[in-house]
Amino acid sequence: MSKFGSLAEVCADSPGAFLGTDEAREEGALDPADLATVERALAELGYVSVPEELLESDYEGPSALGHFARRPTWGSRFFGTVW
Repeated sequence: MSKFGSLAEVCADSPGAFLGTDEAREEGALDPADLATVERALAELGYVSVPEELLESDYEGPSALGHFARRPTWGSRFFGTVW
């Protein structure tokens, strides 16, 4: 769950374990039916599911993240994690 607004990340295993949901599905680590159930529940709670591959892209906006992360990402920007 994001520290800013109603954003949620859904990933197999842990963030960064796969290059994204497509790879996790292809390797059998993320069941499409389970993913649909989780995304439906998040939507019912008012959350927007953000794909892991989008969160791994570079964040180039203004922030102090450069002091804490080698390469600030959208994930570190909105979820406060540095991976």
